[in-house]
Amino acid sequence: MIDHFVDAAVCDRLIAEFPPFRDSNAVNELGEVGRKAMIPDIARIGAAYAAFDRLMRSKDFLHWLGEVTSVPNLLYDPEYIGGGTHENLSGQDLDWHVDFNYHPHRPLHRRLNLILFLNREWQPEWGGSLELHRDPWNPATNACVRSVVPAANRCVVFETTEASWHGFSRIRAREDGGSRSRRSIAVYFYTNDRPAAETAPPHGTIYVPGPLPRHFEAGYTL
Repeated sequence: MIDHFVDAAVCDRLIAEFPPFRDSNAVNELGEVGRKAMIPDIARIGAAYAAFDRLMRSKDFLHWLGEVTSVPNLLYDPEYIGGGTHENLSGQDLDWHVDFNYHPHRPLHRRLNLILFLNREWQPEWGGSLELHRDPWNPATNACVRSVVPAANRCVVFETTEASWHGFSRIRAREDGGSRSRRSIAVYFYTNDRPAAETAPPHGTIYVPGPLPRHFEAGYTL
């Protein structure tokens, strides 16, 4: 986790240029308009996003990121598959999951997730915090090993592995009943190969559904 990831003026411009929520960007896998909007082609959003895209693809940044994470020879994804701007409205959450492990169009291993949050104000009680979990398939032993409030200019980088379980808690509406949204930019990085012990057959994103409410017990009538 890195606070003040970009220059404050750059962050201000990214927030100011963040695209409005449009139904056309929020169509889910079922063809329905959901409560999450995504724009992968960030370079076309505005000047600040074009500059951010240039940073992500620059050799100096890729080298620095590889040094910080000990994952050398990182590759930038110009398609932003699954990435780009993300906006989630009140009531939205994200079930714990591990991400797809290969680029869908090229034989590349997905290695790192980089998320930059762009919310001017955010309190923990509003939900929406990024959560990193140990093993959500086993609720009795699972633990949230880290919870990160999505504050402005806070960047989180973590590995994409077969055990990098993550998601975020449900976003709560404002006290006056108005809408609140969680905004971020997501960038994913790849390598040509990875250690054999970490390599798995190709798969898509794997979700773990949240637990049933406590009152769902044997004998309960729906």
